[in-house]
Amino acid sequence: MRLPWKHNPRAAVDPAATDRAQERAQAQRLAELTRARRAIADAYEIERQRIERDLHDGTQQYLVAASIKLGEALLDLDGVEEKLVRAAKEDIDNGLSSLRATVRGIQPQVLTDRGLVAALDDAAVGLGPHVAVRAPHPLPELQPSILAAAYFFATEAMTNAAKHAPGAAVSVLVTADANLRITVVDEGPGGAELARGRGLAGMRERLAAFGGRLELTSPAGGPTRVAAVIPLLLERGETGIG
Repeated sequence: MRLPWKHNPRAAVDPAATDRAQERAQAQRLAELTRARRAIADAYEIERQRIERDLHDGTQQYLVAASIKLGEALLDLDGVEEKLVRAAKEDIDNGLSSLRATVRGIQPQVLTDRGLVAALDDAAVGLGPHVAVRAPHPLPELQPSILAAAYFFATEAMTNAAKHAPGAAVSVLVTADANLRITVVDEGPGGAELARGRGLAGMRERLAAFGGRLELTSPAGGPTRVAAVIPLLLERGETGIG
């Protein structure tokens, strides 16, 4: 006697569908982790900008005022008192120079005011006419931490090119879709490597904190091409194209 067929739930499971569901869940967890890390980085970057403003608008101005007053006092002094005041003024001026260097190293104001491309244009001008920056399309609004990471990657890559290939043509291309991509190419002799503890390796580690990656090709004879790729973590319906 043939028994009636009964539905077996286990037999109906599609292994491929299960794998896809697990992959989606894993991708979602990874995206959530990356967003959490970026939120921490954003908070750090905002605090760093606050410190920069305080140094520029507060501490720096007090030092400038003190230096001016000591300069005026020198006009009415001589002998031992003059030497002491002059030495104090030199100390303040040295401290002011150090503070200005620190503020410049934190982040340029143009990056906050006018964006990534304008800041990179300014940096390129400082390196010479052989450095060119291009951004074919407007960029989307970038998180503070991504903005800073992209800027410091590009400026470090340009500085490396100037150091290892002085005078060679350097081009910087900035584009965005689902990823922010910054590509720096120099026409130098090539041979760059990702050596532990060196500049490029440090760049790679910083980019990894944003789920990004560093790409390097540098054959003997050149050119050297180094690129940063940072996912923008766009929500459904958003586009990275400005």
